[in-house]
Amino acid sequence: MTPRQPDATMGLAEFAAAARVLGALFYRAPDDTSVRPFIDLVARGELAGLWPAGEPAALDEIGATMRAALGAPNALLVLKREHQRLFIGPDELPAPPWGSVYLEEERTLFGETTEALQDFLAAEGVALDSGQQEPEDHIGLLFWAAALLAEEGREAAVRTLLADHLLSWSGLYLQALDEATTNTFYRGLVALTRLTLAEARTLLALPEGA
Repeated sequence: MTPRQPDATMGLAEFAAAARVLGALFYRAPDDTSVRPFIDLVARGELAGLWPAGEPAALDEIGATMRAALGAPNALLVLKREHQRLFIGPDELPAPPWGSVYLEEERTLFGETTEALQDFLAAEGVALDSGQQEPEDHIGLLFWAAALLAEEGREAAVRTLLADHLLSWSGLYLQALDEATTNTFYRGLVALTRLTLAEARTLLALPEGA
């Protein structure tokens, strides 16, 4: 990420960069090469100067929250274990990261909402190959899809992806994730995601109900 200019507002390119990082944070382990640079910049206290969404004061607070989890002994190992518990298992996930869990009446995977997302991605030519056999409505994969579309300047497609396939359930999920963990890094991730999605609403002129 490039240094943020004072009073800068997030544009589509900046949202793409943020979405790519958020996708990695939700989908990859903390020691993954796509995640470690973010952890390092948080540890250095540089979040407010680099993250493209949100006011510096709010970002400073989020950065301090996340940094509190990084100063403990064996911090990376603790983060890896918490990531395993929250996103992988083998136990039942306390806050499942798939949209259909929050949108389908019976909280099932691969429901009608997942099929609608698959149709949208196919129509837009977006292929999400994570190497795993799982639904495409994982929040990390959705952020990556948004990043791909935003990087190509496809604002209308980003607007549809967020309005129809992410914002309809992300609030419920983020609340569940916040309640499922006491780890301040992941609580900070919840706050950072909420802040970024709120600014994306403004950028894309999406109504609050979207």
